[in-house]
Amino acid sequence: MVESGSFAWYIDSLANIDFEYAWTGVGIIHAFLSILTLIFLFTLATMIFRARPDSSENRFMSLMLYVEGLKTIVAWYAIYPFGPEIMPLMQHWRVVYYTMCLLSIFMYLSLSSFYPVRFLKFMTKDSIKNNLYWALPAISIALMTLIITANGGVHETFSGSVYVECPEGGGEGSALVETSYGAEGLTGNCIEEYAPYHFVTVEQSDFGRLLLMSPVLTAFVALWFMRSAQKNLTVDEDDEDAVQRSTEARAIAVGFTGKTFFQGTMLFSMIYISAKYGEFDSSDLINVELNDSFKYYFFGLYGFLFSALFAGLFEGIMFTYAILKNDVLGIDETLRKTFSTAMFATIGAIAFLVASELVENLVGGSGWIGGVLVGAPLIVLRKPIFTVINGFSSRLMPESFTEAERTYLEAYELAMEDLVVTEEERKFLQLQAKTLGLDANRISHLEAWYDETISSDEEE
Repeated sequence: MVESGSFAWYIDSLANIDFEYAWTGVGIIHAFLSILTLIFLFTLATMIFRARPDSSENRFMSLMLYVEGLKTIVAWYAIYPFGPEIMPLMQHWRVVYYTMCLLSIFMYLSLSSFYPVRFLKFMTKDSIKNNLYWALPAISIALMTLIITANGGVHETFSGSVYVECPEGGGEGSALVETSYGAEGLTGNCIEEYAPYHFVTVEQSDFGRLLLMSPVLTAFVALWFMRSAQKNLTVDEDDEDAVQRSTEARAIAVGFTGKTFFQGTMLFSMIYISAKYGEFDSSDLINVELNDSFKYYFFGLYGFLFSALFAGLFEGIMFTYAILKNDVLGIDETLRKTFSTAMFATIGAIAFLVASELVENLVGGSGWIGGVLVGAPLIVLRKPIFTVINGFSSRLMPESFTEAERTYLEAYELAMEDLVVTEEERKFLQLQAKTLGLDANRISHLEAWYDETISSDEEE
């Protein structure tokens, strides 16, 4: 028996994932990836804020990514086998998490302040949009405080946290149960073949479920808002600012499309599973029974949790592209590379897990062989796969240039009138690049993009 929380325990938990009853390793993976996602989104949010700290739009979008980052670590406590002492902190965290859910609902609906929707034009007033970045958090915190106070406390509003310990050899009725609200005499069932083990989980109230689902449903409304704003802003093609805003609205709409696809799909899957097999709460793990339907609850639960990570990453990349594409040198190229790498890693991870599980079920062991059989071709074919992914990312995030980059491209276009850059012209371009603050790598990218564009036009 390995010591709980040791390195060997982590290895054992990851190795024993069976996608039926042993899901501890999946929880660890999710918790670890959620922390990485949090750091990534916080980094993007900070970039957006620092690019134009006095801009109400930048403040709003950076706040949105900070909120999305906090929402991704909903189950951070799965990263370590905590004991019952963690339950008070979990209850405090639930207040923070559900406040972020409430705040995100308000923020999705308030996007109309920056990308106008016809029947919500009053939202574009400076007196409203300039104060959203502090007013919405204040309203969310005040409203959540009022709700919790009216219900009589955190437990009465969201239910409690639960610690379950199964001793070695434990079976039906042998689980020792502690709760955050001090309930006594509770017992539960253990799965004997996995004992000893212990874990913490949470109960769920109806209000908690509503707050969990509402941001996903509100994202559909935000998507509609952005599509409407995009159409409204493209009416006047001679207005450069309107065209620019339309491009931003399109990128944000793509971000919400990803969110509604990832999380919407899993949300409706959870609803279907609940309708088919009965309503399920995480605290039902106390009375776990070995049955074929049990694993579907976990597929739904972790499917939703991982979809939140994918949605958060996709939103973060698209929102940052929308706001910074014309302000930060090379940000579009960096985001495309990040997106392509994340896509390839995700495809590889999913293929590895599916292949391992199939071999495990068919052969009755050695599931890693299936992972290797899938992983090897992916590594060999990574270049053509990346080419396809890069093409997709370029369509999502078209090439965009800052004012300095556009100035350099204009100079390069003049130098390339005869399709040859002379020595004198090259000296002039180098001086221009130095004046504009463009480095050699960026210059190479800009010239390669221009040459490729010229070649494509000639072929057409």
